Amino acid sequence: MKKIYKTLCAVFGFLFFAWGAEASAASGSAPRVDFRPDGLYLQNITVEDLKDYYQIYRYNDYIYMPGWIYPPVFLNELPSDYAALKDKTARNRLFIQILAPLTLKLAEELREERFLILETEAFFEKNGAFTPEQEALLESKAKKYDIFTRMKGQRRYELLLKHLLLKVDVVPPSILIAAAAIDTDWGTSRPAQKANNLYKQLVWYTDKGLAPEDEKEDNSYRYEIFPSLYESIKAYALKINSGVNYEHMRFLREEIRSREQPVLGRTLAHAMIFDSSLKNYAGILDYTITYYELTNFDEAQLGGIEIPAVQKGQKND
Repeated sequence: MKKIYKTLCAVFGFLFFAWGAEASAASGSAPRVDFRPDGLYLQNITVEDLKDYYQIYRYNDYIYMPGWIYPPVFLNELPSDYAALKDKTARNRLFIQILAPLTLKLAEELREERFLILETEAFFEKNGAFTPEQEALLESKAKKYDIFTRMKGQRRYELLLKHLLLKVDVVPPSILIAAAAIDTDWGTSRPAQKANNLYKQLVWYTDKGLAPEDEKEDNSYRYEIFPSLYESIKAYALKINSGVNYEHMRFLREEIRSREQPVLGRTLAHAMIFDSSLKNYAGILDYTITYYELTNFDEAQLGGIEIPAVQKGQKND
């Protein structure tokens, strides 16, 4: 019965938002609304469009959601008029609202990826060997997380498993949100606006990417252009989980895991000392997490996507 209800919700939800997209197109704004089983994906929208969708899904507070459950409303890019917002407090709160579901989505995916590694570990401890499928999985993940060894055979896969358990883990949403706020001046930077680039990610020795406006001497780099905000967040998390500059942070995270304690952003913030050239970057990161109470996101989760209890074309009060 529950499955039938969810299916009906998805069908009626799709029709509801398809109608909304047609109405917007007729008025000239033409946002793109993509209703999928895992959530609502929005593109080419304005701040007011976004506030309407947030109101429909009762996403009216950037942090204090009932049960710490957040609606899966995902933006592909920042609203077209986001940078024009004059109220900095409102802008910052909206920035957090936008990034929160995206970082929680990534946290879910990383947990699932880690679970596969833990399953492989449990199988090995029980059977003393890996299946060919598990060996292929370990090789694939080792390539993704930049793990290299010249060892062969069983010892090779034991070593890959050990390193993957250190690297494949959740990056706290609070760190991902705070770092993006610092690197983009709360979403107003040119890379964030033009390239969906939230962490000043660079590509080298190529003409592909967004050329920096203020660089007159060094033509060797560009800001990487991402297809969506989520892809930028995902790439940054992979950098944290695989890059040599973050090894000390990963060891700290592993130590926290061994004590069966939650992995929180404030705990890891001061291990991010090599992440920026800014003086006292770790302190700024800690302050941002603390001031905006972002640690709450580290133990939050995404909810389901269902048809709102409103009539077509109306919004919740």
